Amino acid sequence: MATWGKLKQDGVTWHDLEGVTWGALEDFCTINPKTKQIPDDMEVSFVPMQSVSDTGDVQTDEIRKASEVKKGFTFFEEGDVLFAKITPCMENGKGGIARGLKNGVGFGSTEFHVLHPDPEKVSSEWLYYLTSWDEFRKQCARNMTGSAGQKRVPKSYLEHYKVHLPPLEEQRRIAALLDRVSDLIAKRRAQLDKLDLLVKARFVEMFGDPVKNDKGLPTMMGQNFFKLSNGKFVPENKRLDSGIPAYGGNGVSWCTDEILCKENTIVVGRVGFQSGNVHFVKGPLWITDNAMYISNYNTRKYDLFFLYVLMEHIDFTRFQDAGDLKKITQKPFMSMEYIMPTLSRQREYVAFAKQIDKSKLTLQQSLDKLETLKKALMQQYFG
Repeated sequence: MATWGKLKQDGVTWHDLEGVTWGALEDFCTINPKTKQIPDDMEVSFVPMQSVSDTGDVQTDEIRKASEVKKGFTFFEEGDVLFAKITPCMENGKGGIARGLKNGVGFGSTEFHVLHPDPEKVSSEWLYYLTSWDEFRKQCARNMTGSAGQKRVPKSYLEHYKVHLPPLEEQRRIAALLDRVSDLIAKRRAQLDKLDLLVKARFVEMFGDPVKNDKGLPTMMGQNFFKLSNGKFVPENKRLDSGIPAYGGNGVSWCTDEILCKENTIVVGRVGFQSGNVHFVKGPLWITDNAMYISNYNTRKYDLFFLYVLMEHIDFTRFQDAGDLKKITQKPFMSMEYIMPTLSRQREYVAFAKQIDKSKLTLQQSLDKLETLKKALMQQYFG
């Protein structure tokens, strides 16, 4: 059978397709089924919110006695779809299929909606992919109720959500294809993670722990070889998209002119959730007053990219000022003692890291294409 996207291009509507059913989700599955009678001493799986990922993984290896969890927690069975109903877990895509449950039964967070499929009408896999579809989540977000920080998707919204349901055989074909693409995406992400670990392992192998300096390398205080400067305020009328990035404590904005830094540099968040975090950025760029940057450094002592990696290995966020507004001063960066390997050893590491970056770029491009493909397929099948 052709995909729904191809059929739409040919002018076919759902009503023209044999076996396709139109209806509300509650016609095909039970939302939040009632708890069944279970002996108190029966062992069951327990699934807190942190055991459910945004990629469909559900960890079911935590075991409890039914008597401990059957009151005050959400009931579900083998093959049920878990859907995080509370913000921001819902928007972040948390959900998956409950598989491998102890005795086929599980209990979990009260912030789950449970979709129990009618096996004669809908498959668990098709339901999961529907509920993980970006557009489905966006529509759920628009229909949340409750106060800020405690917004939830109402059960009634899921029950009345309208879907075009293809025959079971077609549902399984769709899910199998999306499974294959999802598996490839997971493999690419795992490969990228391994390369990141390889780069970090190589750093430790060559230079040890930069804070403990367990290899006894020479050190130099920050203020003796670089200058750290605060960015400048960017007026609202300069935050226009001209292709020139502006880095601040909370991300990237845009400006028109008055480029503050024309060369590559190291930028550190000064105010906001990025305060203390280190970034290597390529010029030209504008740096706002929410960030700091290295405006000068001793090129005979340090390679700039090596210095960035070195600073990344030091947790500067621990120097954030206490209080509601996270912020950090220049002092911990300037007073820190930094290990100082020879420039040739620094460049040896940088060459290795940049070679790995080339491999990461190839993998990232492949990952981007796969994610684009998956989004297109989801739109074809559910849009």
